[in-house]
Amino acid sequence: MLTITLLCNLGMSTGMLIDRIKEAAEAKGISVDVDAAPFDKANDRLDHTDILLLGPQVRYHMPRFQKEYGGKIAVIDTIDFTDYALVNGEKIFANAFAKYQSVNP
Repeated sequence: MLTITLLCNLGMSTGMLIDRIKEAAEAKGISVDVDAAPFDKANDRLDHTDILLLGPQVRYHMPRFQKEYGGKIAVIDTIDFTDYALVNGEKIFANAFAKYQSVNP
């Protein structure tokens, strides 16, 4: 099972993306565990995350997460602002999964 964590300020705005990302993954036959969390309360989940996606509002934390989790999490990326605003779970998942596959063939 692929574990995806979405980070934002409070862990609520990315919550809308959870279902859309799950649907996109399931449509491709990929089992996922997707959850959203505020960036300052995500440490417990990050220990078993495969893909970490930062919402546009917290993208400035990217260097911190890359430094701290770069060797532990396969993909650390930001969510495109337009895809985030449109709740485009299919595109967000496709982009993240392609990056995941490139480091885990």
